[in-house]
Amino acid sequence: MARHDEDDIPPKKKFRIQRRRLGKIIQIQPDGKFGFIDAEDYRDDVFFHKDVWDGRTTKFGRDVNLRPEIGMWVEFELDDTKFEEEKKLRAKACRPTDRPIGRKLSGRDATFQIVLHHPNAKRKRPTWRKDD
Repeated sequence: MARHDEDDIPPKKKFRIQRRRLGKIIQIQPDGKFGFIDAEDYRDDVFFHKDVWDGRTTKFGRDVNLRPEIGMWVEFELDDTKFEEEKKLRAKACRPTDRPIGRKLSGRDATFQIVLHHPNAKRKRPTWRKDD
């Protein structure tokens, strides 16, 4: 009989909820390959590379592709594995934003439709509760 050791089982990966964070671009290299973001949530600056930049947006009804600029407000997602391994803040997705400064994302900002119960739906009372 083959015996399985606990050491052979790979550890489970953590399930991470990606949270879009808000920040302002404070520095870009002259060649435009990378830059740094001053994030609302962190003291340290967040590094971003040009490969993670997504400048597609809509202005005046037309689709445009923006380049990163100093002073531009952006939304970004952190690379959690990089932070756990090296304790460095690095963005894995970065895009321009129209979100007001200091406003957290809410359910209205979701890209998918949030289904709520109908307001006229009645909740059933548990059978073990007695009306007083």
